[in-house]
Amino acid sequence: MYPGNECNKVLHDTINSSLLFQARAVLRKEQHEYFRVRPTTRLSRHSNQHGDERRRVAKAVLMTVVSCAVVLITVPALAQKILPTPGSTWGEIRYPGSAQPEDSENLILEGAVEQGVDFFPITKDTVLNFFGRVDYTLDTEGLDWNRKLKLGTGVKLRHYFSNTAVIAVGVKYEIDRRFVDDRTLDGFQLFSNWFGSWQLPNSHDGSSDPVRPLAFPGLTWGEVRYPGSQDPVESDDIIFEGYTEQGVDWVNWGRWGTFNFYANLDYIADTEKLEWNNSIAYGVGVKLKKLIGSNVLLQFGIEAARERRWVSDQTEDVIFVYLNWSSWWDPRAIRLDLPE
Repeated sequence: MYPGNECNKVLHDTINSSLLFQARAVLRKEQHEYFRVRPTTRLSRHSNQHGDERRRVAKAVLMTVVSCAVVLITVPALAQKILPTPGSTWGEIRYPGSAQPEDSENLILEGAVEQGVDFFPITKDTVLNFFGRVDYTLDTEGLDWNRKLKLGTGVKLRHYFSNTAVIAVGVKYEIDRRFVDDRTLDGFQLFSNWFGSWQLPNSHDGSSDPVRPLAFPGLTWGEVRYPGSQDPVESDDIIFEGYTEQGVDWVNWGRWGTFNFYANLDYIADTEKLEWNNSIAYGVGVKLKKLIGSNVLLQFGIEAARERRWVSDQTEDVIFVYLNWSSWWDPRAIRLDLPE
């Protein structure tokens, strides 16, 4: 359900390195803290803390401005040589925020925007990409981990196995601003992520028989990253997470979109055995998905899910209602094929 799963788990950040759907719904996603409640780490207030944070914010803004400037001037500066400039965005509004009790009455808005430049093609399927990225999260309960803004910039090597399967390996510098606790975290992160989509064979002959499915779209994404985040508790943590969804398109309602039933599996594990980083969730849901043009996807749905955290031996059931969206601009963008 989450639009998984960078300025790339909805459907493209995993495409361009993990955005693509929040990965749930085509992208729950790097966001990599999706639906996972984290403890608040309050830092001691030293006299120079605010000065340090101002310097961090200034450095983040400077790096973001430089990144955007490089993206904007690269193509004109190279005159005759036009470079691909892939980008993507996704977002989601959902209720409740997660399966955890702390989020049971919480309405969450989250998303990301990424813009990149393929500045060094190695082969027709492999390229070095420079990117800038913004991630945002807001909620109605004012929880620290749900009110933040991330600014990041980095370089990644991206390889397409086909038009529906891609993997990326890279490094980025990011700033994580937490508004509730008034703290700013920053640092580098190594990552590798991948995305794939498919259509299972279908014997549908184009008739209007409501009993026969139109299509069987599916997707999967995953990521390994170090450190897990810029939060001190995850500074030495390696996190592996991913998502898989298999759907059935039943009815095409014309301009209203396509009715889809799906089942999914969402998983995460880490090396530090932290409670919120060791879980598996599975669910079933229905959604109405609408493709606008060739690169904007809207999805509205409801999902019943169960999350199992094995470190704390905790199981939670939840019913989500959500609206998510994604868009991508890339000469070789991946998307879920929708019936005409």
